[in-house]
Amino acid sequence: MKLLSSALYGNSPIYLQNLLLSFWEYANSRKRYGIGYYRFLHQLSIMDERDSQAEQEFQDQELQALVQHAALHSPFYRELYRNKASEIQTAADLTQLPVITEMLFEQRIQEIRTQAQRKKEASTIHAAAGLSLPQLTNLDIQKQTAAIDHFRKQNGAINLEMKRATIYNGDFVPQTQTQGVFWRDIYYLNQRLYSAQHCREPFIEQVVRNLNEFRPDFIDGLPSAILTLSRFINDHRIILTFQPAAVFVETDILSETERLEIESAFGCMVRRWSMASDRSPFLYECASGNLHFNMRTGVLEFAECGKVLLTRFHTRGTPLIRLEIRDRLLPVSCPCVCGSAHPVVRRPAVPESEYLQSKSRGKVTSLYLATLQEKFREMAPAMQFVQNSLDEILIWIDGNAPLPFDSEQQIRQEMIQVFGADMRFTVRSREVKQMDLAESSGLIINNLNLNKRICPKECGME
Repeated sequence: MKLLSSALYGNSPIYLQNLLLSFWEYANSRKRYGIGYYRFLHQLSIMDERDSQAEQEFQDQELQALVQHAALHSPFYRELYRNKASEIQTAADLTQLPVITEMLFEQRIQEIRTQAQRKKEASTIHAAAGLSLPQLTNLDIQKQTAAIDHFRKQNGAINLEMKRATIYNGDFVPQTQTQGVFWRDIYYLNQRLYSAQHCREPFIEQVVRNLNEFRPDFIDGLPSAILTLSRFINDHRIILTFQPAAVFVETDILSETERLEIESAFGCMVRRWSMASDRSPFLYECASGNLHFNMRTGVLEFAECGKVLLTRFHTRGTPLIRLEIRDRLLPVSCPCVCGSAHPVVRRPAVPESEYLQSKSRGKVTSLYLATLQEKFREMAPAMQFVQNSLDEILIWIDGNAPLPFDSEQQIRQEMIQVFGADMRFTVRSREVKQMDLAESSGLIINNLNLNKRICPKECGME
């Protein structure tokens, strides 16, 4: 995408830039929209999520195929499992296999990759924090894309067939650009990309005006930018000339106020989904507003204190089996009123502030910070935002290696765009530690209320 961005930064007319994007997407479309995509999408479409027995049988079949594939083609799993792979018939049998920690996964990732993917080691991408990105086969990518598109289809949005507006966090529009268009078309995908960095003053009015002209059938993309667009539409009482089928936000953090803000602006339902990285579970929101784990994409085993073990089916290039991930989730024992057999999950109740305070822009909710964390997840496995004064926010980075200066600057620039340039942002690194959930203080900590002057009477000092 960086090479594409550099090409788009030239002085070419917009229609040529749109053609370039379309040709680039078409050349890469076989990775996402090959035969495997359409076959799997059709298979998902004819299945009934309310049939718990059929869903369990499908999950078991996918699990057997993944474990046997890993034991046959991955040197790591061949040594680890030996003759145990054939004994894994159901999700309950996974307890016979050893747990893989993030540290072990990172240390042995070259051996974990299957033989076909090991031949591509020269093209391996390493994140700044020292984490390797799992390599996936084209079929892996196609099935993951199909699972996401099936979720959208269940909510009235048919990808490729309907017009799609995506609030995109890429850098296809130069940040120094102050006029012109802040969007690009991908004709092949029937999609228009809007620059998330320009969904703010003084450009936001042009973006909203263009959305009205484009009239998309559904909207997805960066949650914080979508929320900013919604507030602008509501504050200025703008009447849109279209009504999308749904707005999809890729986050599992969304307050009721934020949901109402988006739904009021676009006149449609909001649906959450989350698969933040290649080591995260696929979570989606049902019509009843509950968060489900998509058991067609893997197996989730729940441990103490919200810890989970993830097995992801569509990872044959770099199999993920019983990986202890950083995400924390708890099972909900009550069945969902939507009737789905997919398990309902929730985040552990940890102390977490609802917002941080911008000196000039007011409250900034956790949704913005969660989006920022997802953007930099590969270089910073975990982030925490602490505010002790109105002038400064401290950003803790958990990682296995010091964060490069350029990466720190990127994070500061993102914070400036959200909070304003009249505040300081200090980035500090700390080593990754296996902390107990009780010791964790959540994504953000707002200590502003703790700095109030205490009355002597409240302390018993008269």
